[in-house]
Amino acid sequence: MKHDDWSKWRGVRHLVNEPEVLDGIRQGIRDFCNTGACFYEDAIENPESWTDNPTLGANDSIPIRFTSIDPTVHALETQVHYVGHTSILIALHGGALGLSLFLPPGDATMIELQVKEVSGNFHFEHMAYEMGHVYEQVRIERKVNVDSVVRTITEQLERLVGKVEPEGLEQAE
Repeated sequence: MKHDDWSKWRGVRHLVNEPEVLDGIRQGIRDFCNTGACFYEDAIENPESWTDNPTLGANDSIPIRFTSIDPTVHALETQVHYVGHTSILIALHGGALGLSLFLPPGDATMIELQVKEVSGNFHFEHMAYEMGHVYEQVRIERKVNVDSVVRTITEQLERLVGKVEPEGLEQAE
């Protein structure tokens, strides 16, 4: 942005508090996992863990891994690889959400952060439904209300963790 080499359209989708959003998401997931429903792993600290098969932690809790990828920095193959092992994809409205095509089939979730300037644009929502994925939209401003994003993520984590059963255990009725 300092070189003024992008369009006004791209500028309305540039978050002014992206580091705060990422920190808030990390902390929100940690707080959720501290309830005992899961355990948190930061894939930035342990990137090779991203594609490992989940191993149960203490009290049969499942790992919830988080990382952020920058489509302008990471190779397309890396992006596809990460998204192919993702249960919840969170992204600002834009071309990177096209990666949702590589979400695992079934119960994955796409959370689209959408500024008012792209209101009425439903193609990512339609893609999610056609792929059988859950779709959530969070309306944002350029300065994101981190709590509203974390609240939506927590709701999806509750749904996800509630459906995951450790192998060999039967669900109590």
